Amino acid sequence: MPEHDDGGDRLRREFLRQAPPFNLQSTLPGKVSALVRRRHRQRRILAVGAAVVVAAAVAIPLSALRSRPVSHAVTPAASSTTSPSITTPTTTPTTTPTTSVTLAPMACNNLDLWTTPSGTAITTTATLGNVTATLTGTAATSVSSDPALTGPELSVDVGGSRYSEAVTPPAQASVVVPWGLTLVPADTTGPNSDALCLAQFPGQSLPTLVLGLDTGGAHCCTVLRAITLSSAGLAPAVDDNLGNPGAALEPDADDAMIVTADNAFAYQFSSYAGSGLPLKLLQFSGGRFVDITSQRPDLLTVDASMWMRQFNAAGSGNGLGLLAPWVADECRLGQSTSAWATVGQLQAQGKLSGPAGWPSGAAYVQALKTFLAQQGYC
Repeated sequence: MPEHDDGGDRLRREFLRQAPPFNLQSTLPGKVSALVRRRHRQRRILAVGAAVVVAAAVAIPLSALRSRPVSHAVTPAASSTTSPSITTPTTTPTTTPTTSVTLAPMACNNLDLWTTPSGTAITTTATLGNVTATLTGTAATSVSSDPALTGPELSVDVGGSRYSEAVTPPAQASVVVPWGLTLVPADTTGPNSDALCLAQFPGQSLPTLVLGLDTGGAHCCTVLRAITLSSAGLAPAVDDNLGNPGAALEPDADDAMIVTADNAFAYQFSSYAGSGLPLKLLQFSGGRFVDITSQRPDLLTVDASMWMRQFNAAGSGNGLGLLAPWVADECRLGQSTSAWATVGQLQAQGKLSGPAGWPSGAAYVQALKTFLAQQGYC
């Protein structure tokens, strides 16, 4: 059952301002963990108060893109919105300074709405190869106190041909709220809004334009918007509502990938604060977002190990929402037999107890098996 989020929007914004920096030079698993902590902590603080804020400050999982498991130490058993594209001249408004971040095979740029006064014209541009994308608009504040853009326009130059269209809010939103798709560099004090990116995904001759958007509110939602580019213009936008988790574009060899987490696990076996969301990796191909998580067993192994550590640290009756993503990761790794053996061991030891109102013991095991089968894990 959802926690009460009274005053959540205001606190959410203030917490984002105080979010710690993240080192872009760290390993990808480290960056993933940092991204998880950023988005997870900003939401979780609203629901569970000061005690959990302290807990959330330690290394929390990918479910942030959010969440966490005290010592029943267990060792695992062996084993779209559509806007017509038109050619049109673009007038660039007076702008506030922006800082470009380019990481081949992707390029993103920051739209500093957090410190820009409302009513100020602002623009940001990203360039990758012979494609340049520009996002313009006027800084504003949304009803949920998030920095927003009014009159947002997108223009794209593809090999000398220019196309432009209005940027419309995603479903469930009334205003365009840009949301960062890269991690905050270590020398940056405030939150970023690297919401405009060009990303080279496999099998594409031109990069895909990716926008990070948010629907506002304490718990939801991050929206990825992808627009395929060609010399003929801009394809209709495709939106993917990720729910609670944040997302980050990261290099993956010669291509880009999107690192996020599976929102389906939220509230399934615990309150939101106690729910762990397993790693989810996406790319954009054939006009849709494609799940490529199983192609990265290295990152899945890191994620699974983290969830087992969190479960072991959660204490009796507090970790069932954190055991679920561990089992999910193990299933993706082809270790379902040993994973269920571990769950059986925990049940035999009486370590699958949980709070009232949530399944525990044998009921938890059955619910978890049914859920993971429905979600295509195992």
